[in-house]
Amino acid sequence: MENNLFVIIVTYNGEQWIRKCLNSIIESSIKSFIIVVDNKSTDSTLPIIKKDFRDVVLIENEENLGFGKANNIGIEKGLALGGEYFLLLNQDAYLQKETLESLVSKNKKNKNQGIISPIHLDGSGNQLDIYFQSYISPPNCKNLYSDIFLKKKLKALYNVDFINAAIWLLSRQTIKKVGGFNPYFFHYAEDNDYINRCKYKGLKVSVDPHSYAYHDRLQKKRKTTANVLNNIRDVKLMNPNNNIDTSRMLNLTFKKLVKSLITLNKSNLKDNFKYFKKIYKNRTIIREIINKVKNDDYAFLNYKE
Repeated sequence: MENNLFVIIVTYNGEQWIRKCLNSIIESSIKSFIIVVDNKSTDSTLPIIKKDFRDVVLIENEENLGFGKANNIGIEKGLALGGEYFLLLNQDAYLQKETLESLVSKNKKNKNQGIISPIHLDGSGNQLDIYFQSYISPPNCKNLYSDIFLKKKLKALYNVDFINAAIWLLSRQTIKKVGGFNPYFFHYAEDNDYINRCKYKGLKVSVDPHSYAYHDRLQKKRKTTANVLNNIRDVKLMNPNNNIDTSRMLNLTFKKLVKSLITLNKSNLKDNFKYFKKIYKNRTIIREIINKVKNDDYAFLNYKE
């Protein structure tokens, strides 16, 4: 198959997007296999796929496994079928016709490339996605804004500190070195964790300024919850580029807990106590995860060459 390219979509009650999402892949300028991993949808997502998209490889989970674990299942399937390139695509995202071709072409030409993502537009295509705007801002992406405003010739790729996993192209080489998503994260921050691991392995994370995709989500900043903040702490703790181990994180969290107690901040006290218990309970698992990230090929995947 051309490029041995697989597009992997995790679905969960995505009936409002799935037709447009799948059709955008089918209508792309290069062909690909499509793997859908469904997280126990209860709407019409599965009937739509089974009736109208019979060439799709459909994997039905018996429960909602979350974003990372479900993607890992799709990646494992693609690897077993000989995939060389893997586009991870959100169910609420759509591709322009030339996007896949551009991403794959640039991955082939650039060594040490971990992740490539296109420009993310909103669902209408009339503006940049609200979060993507910050991902390519000058502090996070050198020279892209300047090159656009000064009408310079755009580079093939621009390195970024972070880009969310709505539309990621990974190669087999990346997956071998970095592995799949860390199953410790059910939802949110698994992409931050994966990017940290790419950087640890010496791989670049980049944006292709010549390709576009649409992310049809609510264009409004979300409130940062306590669970999200704890996930961010987990990312910091498990970052192989840092020197923070479980003992140090427990110590830091205990200090915050004491400060919350002294200042009578009940909300912070509750959150810090909960997080302290979580890290203490999972300290052995976390150490094993960090060791796996640093040393294992195809980490977190049931795949061996």
